[in-house]
Amino acid sequence: MTQSIVRAIDVGYGNTKFVQFYIQGDQVACSLFPSLAPQAGSGPDLTGGVFQRRNTVQIEVEGVSYEVGRDARLAQDPSYGRVLDADYSMTDTYMALVRGAIHYMGVPHLDLLLLGLPVNTHHLHHEALATRMIGVHRIPDQSGKIVDVEVRNVRVTPQPIGAFFDYSIRNNVYGRMRNQMNLLIDPGYYTLDWVVAQGVKMVNARSGAHSGGMWAILATIGEAISKDLGHQLSDYSAIDEAIRTGSQPRFFGKQRDISSYIRLGKEKARQFVSVLANKVGNAGVNIDNIILAGGGAEFFRDVIQEKFPNHELVVTEDPVFANVRGFQLAGEQYMRTQEFNGKRAAAA
Repeated sequence: MTQSIVRAIDVGYGNTKFVQFYIQGDQVACSLFPSLAPQAGSGPDLTGGVFQRRNTVQIEVEGVSYEVGRDARLAQDPSYGRVLDADYSMTDTYMALVRGAIHYMGVPHLDLLLLGLPVNTHHLHHEALATRMIGVHRIPDQSGKIVDVEVRNVRVTPQPIGAFFDYSIRNNVYGRMRNQMNLLIDPGYYTLDWVVAQGVKMVNARSGAHSGGMWAILATIGEAISKDLGHQLSDYSAIDEAIRTGSQPRFFGKQRDISSYIRLGKEKARQFVSVLANKVGNAGVNIDNIILAGGGAEFFRDVIQEKFPNHELVVTEDPVFANVRGFQLAGEQYMRTQEFNGKRAAAA
């Protein structure tokens, strides 16, 4: 009996994270590319054999070709804008990003695909998203040949739940944490998501999402820098990279110290975290563990610690991949249970 192929994809507003491969008992190998899907150009190849080609792939959705992948930012024109709304998972852009991730995986089929949605849109779209993804997807393989990749089953999870599985399973504390009250926080690109859960049983009244992720913080910082530069910035990717790497961005060919602007961003983050703290309630007195994941984890870390000073905050290892790693581990666990139940039923 061949082993089932299970893979996880976490399409965020900022980046699309996916599991490249996983061998049971080993590390989950992940990768990502920006969640950008500009329409593919039809012009001639201008590299002339001198410049490198972009690391992207052309994905067709409903008769329209999109360019997605690690260098997708180089394919966008000044008029391109990200999709930042609650119906994101129902768009052709989202489908193109999922198919792009499957291309990079290089799998012949998927027995189970794990996806995540923000807390505030999960109940609206999880069933429709699963239905939309099940079936055959026409995708270029690594050689560029168009192949059919069948997705046989799909499970859609609230994004922060992935962080629970990632931290608890990888640190061998699943048995303990499944009986404890956990606060899972995921500062993403567009939303700040959080889940309060007894194990993996969500406490809906205390969970939620706020449209206050890194995008709003970057916009606040970008507007202040634009004012001082006397030029409106339309792309905040240089600021984003500077925050993540601790470097200084370049404008007009010159480095600029943005530490004073970072303080504006922190104040914005405090406003967002106040919304979270109010919804969680009671200063989190009955919360046993606070797990922080997501691309904005390090930026939000000290601000969240201020709100929950009596807790020891845990930031997952390589937090940008925490949710997708957790989806993978949960999916593997689910498939093992299904296979065990199937064998037991056959033997009965």
